[in-house]
Amino acid sequence: MSTNEEVVCPWCQTEIVWDPEIGPEDECPHCFNELNDYRSIKLTVKQTGQPLRFQENEQTEPDEDLSLAWDDSDEPLDSYGEAIQRISDEQEEAPECSGCHEFLLLAGKEVISQGSFTPHIPKTLGNAFLTAPVTLHVYVCPSCFKVEKVLSDTDRLLMVERIKDK
Repeated sequence: MSTNEEVVCPWCQTEIVWDPEIGPEDECPHCFNELNDYRSIKLTVKQTGQPLRFQENEQTEPDEDLSLAWDDSDEPLDSYGEAIQRISDEQEEAPECSGCHEFLLLAGKEVISQGSFTPHIPKTLGNAFLTAPVTLHVYVCPSCFKVEKVLSDTDRLLMVERIKDK
């Protein structure tokens, strides 16, 4: 990277200024997004008065494997990425990771039993709005491997009903 090249984080849109002695940053110091080619695009801005230059399309080699899956950027997906895409397509619900905003994969269910869950009783309600057993959907991020848990549909409805009835 040259010293006159500007780097802008694609997630938080913050300009990254780095020390020439240390070198370029590997991740954004503001949101900790990776700044290498993964999840990043590079744009060349045409200055006013400059003619547009187009790159010639490269011819594909006849021995290339044309059965590879392709994403929207015309780059072949690796086998991990292909499998993640297939798993995600099977899911009814795919929430976003709160850390890196990738779609989460449903890893399974966790049931919290009576002995391991102590409900909080708000003074406003007089009763607990969530009681054991509780079923949680466990999601894992395929990029940053963060684990997130969400109440099952049945427990969501029960919680809403318990809060509405008071």
